[in-house]
Amino acid sequence: MKYIIASRNLLLKISQDILDEMYSKAFASFPNETGGMFAGCISEDSHEAVVERLVMPSKTESTHASFMRETDGMEQTWKKLAEEGLTYLGEWHTHPKGTTQYSYTDYQAMLCIANDKNVALATPLLFIISLNDSCITDSRAYLYDKGILLKFESMIDLKEMFAGLQIEMNAALNINRFAIRHQGSKGDATEDKWIQFFRTYLPKRYNVDKAMVIDHEGNVSQQIDIVLYDVFYTPFIFNHDGFKYIPAEGVYAVFEVKQDIKNNIEYAGQKIESVRKLKRTSISMICTGCTHQARPLSPILGGILSSTSSYEQTNTIEDNLKKLTGMQSLDLCCCADKYSFYIEYDKSFAEFKGTETKAICDLYDSRKVKNINFNKHPENSIFTFFLQLVQYLKLIGTVPAIDINSYLGTVGEKIDMEL
Repeated sequence: MKYIIASRNLLLKISQDILDEMYSKAFASFPNETGGMFAGCISEDSHEAVVERLVMPSKTESTHASFMRETDGMEQTWKKLAEEGLTYLGEWHTHPKGTTQYSYTDYQAMLCIANDKNVALATPLLFIISLNDSCITDSRAYLYDKGILLKFESMIDLKEMFAGLQIEMNAALNINRFAIRHQGSKGDATEDKWIQFFRTYLPKRYNVDKAMVIDHEGNVSQQIDIVLYDVFYTPFIFNHDGFKYIPAEGVYAVFEVKQDIKNNIEYAGQKIESVRKLKRTSISMICTGCTHQARPLSPILGGILSSTSSYEQTNTIEDNLKKLTGMQSLDLCCCADKYSFYIEYDKSFAEFKGTETKAICDLYDSRKVKNINFNKHPENSIFTFFLQLVQYLKLIGTVPAIDINSYLGTVGEKIDMEL
């Protein structure tokens, strides 16, 4: 975790491991108080402190409302810590069934520590943990400075958040991969996990389902594991015999889900092509009270989501991707425990100009792979992929408005499209 006092430009870092260690000691001593000292390092400009170690006192006395510690005989402990480049940073203790507000006794203790000639730190830290018999209820960091206890505000540690998301997702995918033996059930469970992931983290304007994609002439794609689609400008989705049928006009992206990317790149390209080649319509739309002309058809993103990759070299993946041409070409992929990557082409989204499928087809046929970019760290593969997807969706904007009459024409009906 990170804590900051913005007015002083002071930053405090305490790892989750250190926090967990304090929490464990807090529960072990409940309902009595417990505590100890911090050892760590301070930056040269004194604007950042990092807690590296908990140091337990040589002797403690505690009740449900008090905690006292002694440091007699700890000279060797601090000498060894100094050899590691660590120094005294401050104190921590618990308030069972209480709050994280410091008491008068806490304040007096910090005053004494700051004025102690044996303590080389005039601005010691104070960290208070409140808890009950079942959970940690709160924690709060303070800095003693010239007679005042300044309160740190909590910050979000993005690195830890990204790591937590990666670990959670990989654990779920691995359970599906190794614990479920029936191949069909394993595939369904993995697809459901990815769908759940997208539904949790994508903006609510995007719907996510397993589906088939259709056009107004009755053409149907292959079954697609994951479809990201719009429901505002594409107001009807068919449910028939347990399958969802989504009009092609509403599709933003499609993904094939596999346990392993190996030997599945060409297959994924074929399934993605079955969606992209469908005929889409585009008509004028009203936005913020103004009528806008029919917009060009937008690209449909395509890729693979896998739990792992058995390819020993990424060069093999690159060779397979470059073999895909036209509407089979992929845009981005994620091999959850290894890497994610996106494919950069010599022609960008901005060059999708037409309002007919042929214009899209021509552009796909003419574009060539310029570069394939792999993320640098395996522990970031899922979130790097996700943010790249979000960026692409932002570039697409909103899908074209569907011409509902083109679908009603198949049954000889028509609706009024103007007020």
